[in-house]
Amino acid sequence: MASNEHKSNQSLEKQGSSSSALLRAASKVGGWTMISRILGFVRDIFLARVLGAGPVADAFFVAFKLPNFFRRMFAEGTLTVALVPVLSDQRQQGEEQAHRFLNALATLLLMAVTGFTVLGILGMPWLLYLFAPGFADEPDRWTMSLELARWMFPYLALISLAAMSWAVLNTYKRFAVPAASPALLNVAIIFAAVVLAPFFDNPALALAIGVVLGGLLQLLIQFPALKQIGWVPRLSFNFSQPAIRETWTLFVPAVLAIGAVQINILVGTILSTLLDTGAVSYLYYSDRIVQLPLALFGIAMSTALLPTLSGHLARGDQASAGEDLRSGLVWLTWITMPAVVGAFYLAEPIVMTLFERGAFTHADSIATADTLKAYAVGLIAFCWVKLLASACYAGKDAKAPMRYAAISVAVNIVLAVILMQFWAYVGLALATSLAAFVNVVMLYTRLTKTYGALFTAKTAWRLASALAASVVMVLALAGFEMLLAFPDDGAMQFVWIAGAIFGAIAVFFVSALILGERALLLRFLRRGNRAA
Repeated sequence: MASNEHKSNQSLEKQGSSSSALLRAASKVGGWTMISRILGFVRDIFLARVLGAGPVADAFFVAFKLPNFFRRMFAEGTLTVALVPVLSDQRQQGEEQAHRFLNALATLLLMAVTGFTVLGILGMPWLLYLFAPGFADEPDRWTMSLELARWMFPYLALISLAAMSWAVLNTYKRFAVPAASPALLNVAIIFAAVVLAPFFDNPALALAIGVVLGGLLQLLIQFPALKQIGWVPRLSFNFSQPAIRETWTLFVPAVLAIGAVQINILVGTILSTLLDTGAVSYLYYSDRIVQLPLALFGIAMSTALLPTLSGHLARGDQASAGEDLRSGLVWLTWITMPAVVGAFYLAEPIVMTLFERGAFTHADSIATADTLKAYAVGLIAFCWVKLLASACYAGKDAKAPMRYAAISVAVNIVLAVILMQFWAYVGLALATSLAAFVNVVMLYTRLTKTYGALFTAKTAWRLASALAASVVMVLALAGFEMLLAFPDDGAMQFVWIAGAIFGAIAVFFVSALILGERALLLRFLRRGNRAA
């Protein structure tokens, strides 16, 4: 009996260590992502000041959507989930073999993105008609969008090569540089808005140049980090390697599956071009806000989980993979729940604080806040999709997520067409949120067949405590708002919103502590100290 108890304790210690490592990795990604997202909000403040929410802003955001859409579909998420599991297997055969595989894949990617970029620039009128059909009857917005899109499209090639580097570094558990890299895009656009824009008749063109500069910086910063892990990229045309074919096999179905949320947002953008001027901008600004908690929690946890699960499965350790998946899902849900409640309750003050200045009016703030609330409904689902899809890809299951994504996209299109008749751009955002829940249900059902129940009675209590703590947090926010009204002064608005957010976080954690989450919070703090 003593021997069995000792083994049981060893097993629990191993699970706790694995879970802590996963949380430390997610914390590192989330920390760097926080810095990048803060810079992203600074960037959007300058965009709102320079562009407002009118025709010029609509043209810029649609043009920016093209390379960003293809980046998210074909580069960052998709390339990562296709590369990491295969590279984990190749490393089991030695670093030399892994480098041969990477050289061939990098060469193939360079050829592909160069050709696609050239074709995209030449065929931009057709792409633009697909992405913004409502602009076709408006010569000013059409011409401006076409010019800006051609300037920005090379960003796709630069960021695709950078994204491969991120996937490689994540496989080697080097998360800092990939997580920090997006900040360089924000820095470049801020530079363009402050320094270049005053010298251009069309300030949007200066911002387009900033986008390309940001892509170049994100690529260049990868090379020192890659050299540290022992890989210096070289040209190789050995495309016949089985690992190349395996990566391609995972990549093709992943294009749709990993990009389901992006496709749904794109559907909203396309339909919004059929609505009144400003709808495109409202969807953009509100999506930018909801992307902060999505990146901090959903993307951070899924980024850390993918190489961890891939490593477990490459060694045949499915039990550890299942434990880490359950731990990641519970943590993700627990920490995202107050973010959902906070985003919904503080939507108007957040939007007014960030954007209401210059060409961005109070009416624009109200419209953007309403759209943000619709996106906040689906925030947990957006995060779950990221995590659950990563779990599928770690096991090299790309076909199931592809099918579920296709169903989710179809549901989104139907709901968007229906709901926009009643709530215009808000209906489009709500359709995106509801479609994400459809995707989650199917992914969750699939993974329970492999790993068993992902939520247990213990985790159900943990989530109930998070919900109760969130309710207390809302009551505290209501009291804060009654005692201290939202100010009119711009500087004081930042102080007010910072006080509301940090105060709400404190109330949530204290409430969770009172509700019996002492062990969980102590573990959270220990993880934070180790990560620091």
